[in-house]
Amino acid sequence: MNCHHCEEPILPGERSQELYGRYGVVHIECFARMVQGSVGHQMRRCPCFGGTEEDPPGTSKREAARASYEYGAMLFKLKETARYN
Repeated sequence: MNCHHCEEPILPGERSQELYGRYGVVHIECFARMVQGSVGHQMRRCPCFGGTEEDPPGTSKREAARASYEYGAMLFKLKETARYN
């Protein structure tokens, strides 16, 4: 089965998320990218905020989704650390 977002195969053991309706299944990283946006969006450097950045240059949709997932996880950890310090 292929991911609806990046169109790469979802391999056994990879985390995925089923989307309701016609969308099928996506990798968990692709799901996060769909929800939280690109790295550029999370950094507030995308067109939404008057910038030009989106996904890291030269990355595939899957690589960009992984970057977004990892960046979002890092931000979450920083916020949680600041919250308890």
